[in-house]
Amino acid sequence: MTTKKTRTAIIVCSLTLFAVLVFGGLLWLGLVLRAQAAHRRAPADLQENNPVEYYLLRTPLTQTGDELRNAMAGTWRLAGAKSLRTGGFVRLESPQSYCKTFTLTNWTLVAYGDNSNVLYTASGHYTLQGENCTESIEAATGAKAQFLGTHPTFRIRLDGDKFYEMGTGNNSSVEQMWQRAE
Repeated sequence: MTTKKTRTAIIVCSLTLFAVLVFGGLLWLGLVLRAQAAHRRAPADLQENNPVEYYLLRTPLTQTGDELRNAMAGTWRLAGAKSLRTGGFVRLESPQSYCKTFTLTNWTLVAYGDNSNVLYTASGHYTLQGENCTESIEAATGAKAQFLGTHPTFRIRLDGDKFYEMGTGNNSSVEQMWQRAE
């Protein structure tokens, strides 16, 4: 037979255990809901804060090789890029200083200074394999001359009048968003 003290201790312990389980469960549920909300917000935050990563990591390639090649044809102005200093994405207010042009087989890049003077150029052929665009640097001036003979590869996406590219391999720090020139 149990004493009154023992029964009281059992009841108190049972109520304490019940309270710990209930509050622990509520805490766990709150943390799960908070994590789910953050997970739902993450794509929208990424799309706003770094559209290059968003489009290249979160959206599928929708064009075939020929469709992509035709959509790329034209002139593009740099509208934003990943900062090498801070690592954050920076949108350019007036995308006038860098122009990239694609034909069905070739590409060219021209960078302009403050007085519309050409700072450097690069050009050559390119190939598409799925989402990868490999540019052959066959001609270059200024700061790009050191890259003559190289073949940088970029993961790319096109979304309307925006062209996104992210470097792979040795140029993985390159993340750029281009706006179609009017």
